[in-house]
Amino acid sequence: MRSDRVIGTIDFHTAGIGMRLLTSGLGRLPGSTIADKRRWFQEHLDDLRTGLCLEPRGHRGLLIAVMTEPVTPSAHFGLFFIYPGGYYVSCGEGTIGAATVAVETGLVPRTGVATPVVIDTEAGVVETIARSEGDRVREVTLRWTPSFVAMPGRLIEVEGVGEVPVDIAVGVGNVFAIVEAAHVGVSVRRELTKRIAQRGMAVRDAVNAQLQVEVPGLGKTSVDNVLVHELPDANGVSPNALVWGPGQVDAAPCGSGTCARLALFHHRGLMGVGSTFVSQGLLGLSFTARIGGETEVEGRPAILPEITGTAYLTGFSQFLFDPDDPMRAGYLLDV
Repeated sequence: MRSDRVIGTIDFHTAGIGMRLLTSGLGRLPGSTIADKRRWFQEHLDDLRTGLCLEPRGHRGLLIAVMTEPVTPSAHFGLFFIYPGGYYVSCGEGTIGAATVAVETGLVPRTGVATPVVIDTEAGVVETIARSEGDRVREVTLRWTPSFVAMPGRLIEVEGVGEVPVDIAVGVGNVFAIVEAAHVGVSVRRELTKRIAQRGMAVRDAVNAQLQVEVPGLGKTSVDNVLVHELPDANGVSPNALVWGPGQVDAAPCGSGTCARLALFHHRGLMGVGSTFVSQGLLGLSFTARIGGETEVEGRPAILPEITGTAYLTGFSQFLFDPDDPMRAGYLLDV
């Protein structure tokens, strides 16, 4: 066996989406903030991102949470997020999974039924509570950073559909175009995944061609994520599907996207502080979303979201990087 780098991960799924938590093999990353550490990784180790996320070690829909040392006194550890197309500021599924892994493996000692786990991210400090039953974590609640609507009620012309209303919202640092499923001729059902992907990509193309999107903290930006959703029903259940990356559809409800939708529902007057809804993914698994408070982001009304969900550990892996491997940096075939 020949390898000049060994990367250790703990695998899990959160509401159905399979993910990895990178726990060892990087050493200490330079930087006083998580953004600094992510930038250093991006500038010096981006081949590890592609090597881990792309084939033959990964796949086009893989998202990995990278664990770092903390940067604030109260935090247990830090996280940033990598995927085949680059980097995410935040990820609900990954953060829920990381908190679950931390408690179930003893990285963070249990403190009874409810264990606080504090995590540094690019979006800010995330306070989580991991609630246990016996020896496993039953659910994790994220008390997250502000989310807000950046551009409400815009009209775009979508190829093959026509004129479509769309909202641009920021969920804990990630930017989303949000469109009602009926407006693009679909419903949020598992058997319609391919059509959801096609319509979601068409919306993304239209948004980036027709709108000038500018948000606090990012300035002018493209929109890479599209949420196709249905409004909450009488029981407060709201199905949604995230279209992201090279046309993938998230099987889970999307944590940061759910925060963006909380902000949208608050903006429309449908929800206030303390209100909740159930954000349901394509597999029928869900997160519970709650507006924990109100705030502002550069003068814009914003909300403080809370998300509760469950992750399950699925495995432990070690990935080898042979210096002579022609596919060391990974590959992705266009399909």
